[in-house]
Amino acid sequence: MVSGVRANASRGERRRERESGQALVEFALILPLFLMIVVGIIQFGIGLNFWLDMQRIANQGARWAVVNEYPGCPRSGPTTCPQSLQQYLTESEVARGENLDVRICFPSGVSTVGNPVKVIIKQPLNFLSVVTFFTPGSGLNIDLTAEATMRLEQTPSRYAANGTGPC
Repeated sequence: MVSGVRANASRGERRRERESGQALVEFALILPLFLMIVVGIIQFGIGLNFWLDMQRIANQGARWAVVNEYPGCPRSGPTTCPQSLQQYLTESEVARGENLDVRICFPSGVSTVGNPVKVIIKQPLNFLSVVTFFTPGSGLNIDLTAEATMRLEQTPSRYAANGTGPC
């Protein structure tokens, strides 16, 4: 009977020896997928933060456009401003530190009190891919757009729209 126990023990030991690298192989197989998911979540967070910054700037720009006053051109200053509202918004701080493509337009085509003014900000965003290390230039490029529309409270005299009609 003692010899039977040893035979079983030696079979168990042999089994453990054959399976000693199984966990490492399984981890190596799942690691690329796990890294792609983690990098994707991080990239999505960066893109969302950038879009939220753009939306904040569009809202501020629309508000400044409707009251005909913005920090680059205060009310007590001259009627001609050293910097247009579009330039001021373009140079605003955003998460990625890029210059934005800003467009201000009047959807109704008329810039009188009560009519809408729309601020549209567009910027391309390049999501890096995990395989960028192997294939340079790869990745997902999308255009982020943020817009805000408000009704004019004062006739615009300190800025000019760079678009009319349907925006």
